[in-house]
Amino acid sequence: MRPILPAVLLTSTAFMVFFVSAAQSANDQLPAEVRDLVSRREQCHHWAGEEPYDKARARQIETAIKRLRCEDVETEVEAMRQKYSTNAVIQAALPTEME
Repeated sequence: MRPILPAVLLTSTAFMVFFVSAAQSANDQLPAEVRDLVSRREQCHHWAGEEPYDKARARQIETAIKRLRCEDVETEVEAMRQKYSTNAVIQAALPTEME
């Protein structure tokens, strides 16, 4: 291995750790209700894209979607946008419908 390659790898790793830590820190500063809603919205998005390849899988998907209350999640995101309309950090953390 060339001497420069380990330095590049080390530098790249350090930057990744820094940015992941910064993102986690910013997420920790959000109110719990915002963090929970964003997480729930991400889970709903995941389950909506799953393939119900058999009856058992279809039931698993349906159960998850009901448990997460996915039918209400976009309305709740919009309500959260209104509640925190003057907070740019929270506005940026909330997903858009296109995500």
